Amino acid sequence: MKKRLLAILLLISGYACAQTMPEMSTKVRITATDKTIVAEVNEVTEVTSPKADLFYFWYYAGGIHSTQGGYSGKLLDGYYNEYYLSKSLKQQGTFKKGLKNGNWKSWNEDGTLKEDILWKNGKVVIEKEVPIWKKLPFFKHKKVHTDSTVAIVNKASK
Repeated sequence: MKKRLLAILLLISGYACAQTMPEMSTKVRITATDKTIVAEVNEVTEVTSPKADLFYFWYYAGGIHSTQGGYSGKLLDGYYNEYYLSKSLKQQGTFKKGLKNGNWKSWNEDGTLKEDILWKNGKVVIEKEVPIWKKLPFFKHKKVHTDSTVAIVNKASK
């Protein structure tokens, strides 16, 4: 009798302390002839009907697609990184329910910043002007020679 009572008590306490696991995001990696894309695709459940003037980005059949006013697949939701074949960054930003959100940056293949755009719910808020001196390749890195080592100073960083 005591063994049964102990077993029931353990089962009840184990059930009471159980936690639900949070939904795990899915990371997709797409390699094309001219670029590599790494993005998060999360199951989005609370999407209202798509708005006709907004572009939605979604994943389906091994590719990332974009359509205005609708989607047919899993919406991108989370970070997004796109790379050149040389493995340098091409574009970086965040999606929220299939829409661009937050800071989106894109770079030239030599690593110089091409544009920096702020998005909110799929609409451009501010297109930040990148100073011309940050776009010039000779300001990208300056080598400082010391006695036995070479230190690289990044003058283009904020």
